[in-house]
Amino acid sequence: MRHASAEDADRPGDHPALDALRELPPTSLFVFDAALDLQRYHAAAPHHVLGEVAGEPVEDGSAGLLDEEVYALLRKAQEEDRMQTRAVVSRATSGEERALTLAAHPLRDPEGGPGGVAAQIADLSGERHDYGRLDTLVEEEALTDRSLNVADTAQRLVDMMAARLADTATVDILDCVLRGELPRHATVGPQSLVRRVSAGTDTGERMPVVFPVGGRHGYPHGGPFARALADHRPHVAVLGGDDDWWLSGMVERKLAPAGAHALIVVPLIAEGRLLGLAALYRTGEEGPFTQDDLATAVRMVRQAEQAVDNARRFTLEQAAAQLLRRSLAPGAPQDTRTVHTAEGHLQDIGNAWCEVIPLSGARTALVIGDVAEPGVRGIALMGRLRAGLLALAEQDPEPGELLSRLATLTARLARDVHLGLRAPEPLSTCLYLVYDPVEHTCQAASAGHPAPLIGPGDGPMRTAPLDIGPPLGPDRHAYETSRFPLADQSEIALFTSGLTALAEDGPEDGRPHRSAALREALSHARGSLEERCDQALGQFLGRRPTGDALLLLARTRPLPPVDVATWELSDSPEQVASARRSCAEQLTRWGLGDLAFTTELLVSELVTNAIRHGSAPVRLRLIRDRALVCEVHDASSSAPRVCHATGNDERGRGLFMIEEMADRWGVRFDPGGKTVWAEQDIGEETAAD
Repeated sequence: MRHASAEDADRPGDHPALDALRELPPTSLFVFDAALDLQRYHAAAPHHVLGEVAGEPVEDGSAGLLDEEVYALLRKAQEEDRMQTRAVVSRATSGEERALTLAAHPLRDPEGGPGGVAAQIADLSGERHDYGRLDTLVEEEALTDRSLNVADTAQRLVDMMAARLADTATVDILDCVLRGELPRHATVGPQSLVRRVSAGTDTGERMPVVFPVGGRHGYPHGGPFARALADHRPHVAVLGGDDDWWLSGMVERKLAPAGAHALIVVPLIAEGRLLGLAALYRTGEEGPFTQDDLATAVRMVRQAEQAVDNARRFTLEQAAAQLLRRSLAPGAPQDTRTVHTAEGHLQDIGNAWCEVIPLSGARTALVIGDVAEPGVRGIALMGRLRAGLLALAEQDPEPGELLSRLATLTARLARDVHLGLRAPEPLSTCLYLVYDPVEHTCQAASAGHPAPLIGPGDGPMRTAPLDIGPPLGPDRHAYETSRFPLADQSEIALFTSGLTALAEDGPEDGRPHRSAALREALSHARGSLEERCDQALGQFLGRRPTGDALLLLARTRPLPPVDVATWELSDSPEQVASARRSCAEQLTRWGLGDLAFTTELLVSELVTNAIRHGSAPVRLRLIRDRALVCEVHDASSSAPRVCHATGNDERGRGLFMIEEMADRWGVRFDPGGKTVWAEQDIGEETAAD
């Protein structure tokens, strides 16, 4: 094999590939350091690209070589750490304007940190109508960018077509495509409605007034648009003839620019079905479109088709995921008598959820969770975790024990091959908090979730004293319950880490200091709870969340002392009769005398069981809330069990009677023993305000 020498390169005709290369627009590569000072360049004739005279190596940086528009793109590539492309006009020192296409690639240093920028620049001056000869890989990458939005992709296509080929460009997409669907039939007629999703001019005007971007319309039954709809082929036309009757109607409806003399129509196709039409117009002094222009326009549209179809599929999948999520996620939080809540999303882009759960003893549980897994799998996981948590909450364990059981469930889900989760990673965070309006206390536990904020509601907020355990994932963990007092009329703010990440005031570890911006926003918010929630979230508008930005704000109110009656009992059997009389008298004072008979039976059974099977001290408590609650606490940790006695049994019917007479009953444990409780509904109108 013969290797070409340097002398061979100067003999045109001997090497056709080199001769063809000389026909390409001048292209150069420049390398800038982190300060955007020019360090190296490779250009056979850099003066053709930059409009400067080539001379000695540059020693004083890039001053004078590139204008501010180009530098702005270099800085953007450096700041966003991703390639940027743009067509720019650069003015040389001679005063001549040069049409350039610029691709800026961010670089990294040997340690992987941010470095400089590499710029690939091509001079397209005088080459606009021969643009198809230039390698368009840079432009194609811009069209197949990471965006999964149809309008964004269409606007990039319009910007490129208007800058390279036309005075004005538009893209219309079928309505069904914007909903994520393909047309039912392969042939689409002019009567089919499309929506204008983008329009632009060669001056960079994104949405000219003449074009109703976002409006729906149809096409005339004749002309290039109708033919493109019918045969799915691109068409080029010279306008102004007698056969162009359809154009006046489009101009009148402001769908086409006035004075257009040349037109290209290119259909966007996916899976053999029409997605929409792209149109390019010339209205100035430039001549009609050539076949090279048509080939270039088709190549641009073909690249955009893939991105538009990907965005369509994403829209369809996102709609299905949101439908599934709405069926699995809770609705608006329901207030209790002692807790009023307001919920707000800054941006709903993940799988976070919150709950307000009424518990026994007039207590209320506030729950917030954030699933790390995205998409439908994350929604399915959220549904399973929520169902498991609600089932555990019915058993009313302490927050730490509840999260420990939920961690066992999560570890089992992580091994579920059918769910397809990424097992080595944390799957979710969760915070479970219980407010007791009688004791004026909170109990809480956290599985990797930020600690809540607490405060008076009209003053400074502070971070609750809470130990944060590891997130829920493939490993089982034990969680501790934290207890702290809560002043009357306090507010509690539960939030996801996606909201605190907007503040950018600390590492992403969910620790209390990261909530400084939210703490400040809540401290200055005023008005109703809903208004305070909106004001706090409004402080973060315009910032990009790293996940779900969810805020649950709760205002607490303790039960009035008049709605609670407590009696300390000894372990003597004579105490049962005394407890019945005391309860009957209290119900009379509350105006609930009609419940006295049933309540006396409940008290008799609960107190008898505590004295006979439990341990002293024994405490009886009645609570008037939205239900009449009867509680008996003793120091024993043995759990009562319902027995179904036979006809000959003399014992074992006590809890069975409670189960039949009460609307709800249960048992909860604490470090001092257990509480057996029973509830009777009394209605909103009977409960004290």
